[in-house]
Amino acid sequence: MDNTKAAAIMSICLARKTRGRRQVKMVLERQYGISMCLGSVHRYMRILNLSALRKRKYRKQKKEASNLLHTFPNVIKQDFNAPLSGQKWLTDITYLPAKDGTLFLSCIKDLSDKSIVAYHLSNKNDVQLVMETLEKVRSKIRPGTVLHSDQGSQYVSVAYHRFLSLHGLIGSMSAKATPLDNAPMESFFSILKNEELRLHPHLTMAQIRTVVDQFIEYYNFNRPQWNLTKLTPAEYRSQFL
Repeated sequence: MDNTKAAAIMSICLARKTRGRRQVKMVLERQYGISMCLGSVHRYMRILNLSALRKRKYRKQKKEASNLLHTFPNVIKQDFNAPLSGQKWLTDITYLPAKDGTLFLSCIKDLSDKSIVAYHLSNKNDVQLVMETLEKVRSKIRPGTVLHSDQGSQYVSVAYHRFLSLHGLIGSMSAKATPLDNAPMESFFSILKNEELRLHPHLTMAQIRTVVDQFIEYYNFNRPQWNLTKLTPAEYRSQFL
């Protein structure tokens, strides 16, 4: 075993205990200039008794029944490729339990660079939560931007539909009980909970707000992604500016 490689891998895993072998490989290359195949990284981690925490199965939260009169057809149809920034966005809500209540996180994700382009936290899972999130992307909307969601009550509301219509957004919705239609958004929530919040149990709502702010900043600017040619969302986007 190469001591330099072993020390680097140990340092990477101790800094963020949830890192799996892909994340370790990318950080090795970026921060230490060490190139290793995934098999070798896995072997070193096994010898060093290092392993990422196993992901907990993500359970989709139950939402109120939707009014089908206000739904959109599924425009995305599980085609998550988007060559242009602002071409396809996904949105959804997840709940974050705290010591003193429950926070709800609404996010919008750009499929071009996998970045979180807007998010909002609230202690209420209501239409206002979604509308506050939309207000944060008003200046980033392009003609023909598709915004995909599930059929939750917030997304079939009059206010949501009016915003999309006024700002030229093309609405798209998942089929009922089909989380795969919004898989990249669900994936981000899973990453947030498994890589960060799971390491900090029993936080207050105020503390969770701080952790979420910091993690989304890290996710957009410092966390490399395998499917972005090992770049961060910000680095990937900068190639096309």
